Amino acid sequence: MQAPSDLAASDTSPGWTIWVLAAAAVWAALSLKPTARILLEHRRLLKSFVVRDLKVRYVGSSIGFFWSVIFPFINLVVYMFVFRLILGVRWGGDTPPSQAALYMLVGILVWTAFSETVIRATSTLVDNANLIKKVVFPSEVLPPFLTLSSLVNMSIGIPVVLVFLLALSTEIEGPKFVFDAGRLGLPLVALPLLIALQAVFTAGLGFFFATLNVYLRDVSQIIGVGMTVWMFGTPIFYPFELVQQKGYGWLIDPNPMFWLVEAYRDVMLKAAWPDWMMVLRFALVSLIVFALGARLFQKNRQSFPDLL
Repeated sequence: MQAPSDLAASDTSPGWTIWVLAAAAVWAALSLKPTARILLEHRRLLKSFVVRDLKVRYVGSSIGFFWSVIFPFINLVVYMFVFRLILGVRWGGDTPPSQAALYMLVGILVWTAFSETVIRATSTLVDNANLIKKVVFPSEVLPPFLTLSSLVNMSIGIPVVLVFLLALSTEIEGPKFVFDAGRLGLPLVALPLLIALQAVFTAGLGFFFATLNVYLRDVSQIIGVGMTVWMFGTPIFYPFELVQQKGYGWLIDPNPMFWLVEAYRDVMLKAAWPDWMMVLRFALVSLIVFALGARLFQKNRQSFPDLL
């Protein structure tokens, strides 16, 4: 039986879509200069906002940043209980529970950082209306600082996953996963690239939805529901091969978060390099999404003080 990423990789061969995305990405790169310049000029403010958000998030907490590790594990226990014990969903007849647990944990870790940022960024302009109304305040830093804050939390959880991986490496074997502690180090150098691409994609969506929410406050409610639908449309709690065998793989394959989650799983769980064609597609889409979101934000930012 093929691994989920092997099945996905068979559907990601180069085609005309790559050329279309590449052309759009070139346009996007040329459009990023204004926003990139503002973020670079105000990098100290951006850093201070990230630090403040991390401090406020855990103020008064006795275990501090450790909560960023606990939450994914709580979600894992809940979903494992529902999907495996109650609904009986399996990754395959020979898949041990520990393997499925790690597979789900990586997905939960990545998705939590992504969804949290998009939801918070959607309402960030409304929540910070007092700052937006100050003429000198660079509102462009708001969605990116939320993105960086969530990625810091996610990065704290990554070593925990790797520790569990090494602890269970003698138990988890089989055709889908190859856990070899001796080879674990090299593919991990791809993690910074994946995190950077995730930041670009997430911040782009944050710019886009934050702008829409200024004009239509229902957007924040719609995004909350939409993220739940998107989560279950991403193979986090079930294997992609299961959907593909049912004939619905075409619904999952265009999902950018599917590409990203599978890349993380390849690097962290399989001691393997990610499918570079899948990473390329995600990089191109991320650049386009960021450019479109930033342009929409820049075009409407002068109207924000009056609308808020």
